[in-house]
Amino acid sequence: MPASIFGKNASYLKVLGHAKRLEIICLLHGHELTVNQIVQMTGLRQAGVSQHLMTLKQSHLVLTTKIGKEVYYSLAVDKFATLSLFIDGLTKSRPMTLSEPTVIDPICQMALTPSTTSYTTEYDGVRQYFCGKGCLKEFHASH
Repeated sequence: MPASIFGKNASYLKVLGHAKRLEIICLLHGHELTVNQIVQMTGLRQAGVSQHLMTLKQSHLVLTTKIGKEVYYSLAVDKFATLSLFIDGLTKSRPMTLSEPTVIDPICQMALTPSTTSYTTEYDGVRQYFCGKGCLKEFHASH
């Protein structure tokens, strides 16, 4: 492989080397989201989310689509989401399976699988699944 490919791959991995950017990449896997939606899902401040999205956009990892006043972010290449899910799977104690049930985040309504969910909690004997810390906090605040 040419050295330039290694340099390009290293720059992608450097951008993906931040935990919050990896979280945003996972949230964008199969979804188009606005900054406000990502803020709600992650619990990060708007300025921080915007900064991470700008870095991801400059690295050509995310695309933007403007609809009215809203700007929607999506993954430029789905392989980066697959990579981040693989890394996430390595760090979780439960094994990832190829055919898992779909679960819905009760706050933002995002479709997830048990192995791709970031946070869970038990409420009234039912396990609840959340895409990010922000949705989990909002759930606890309202229950």
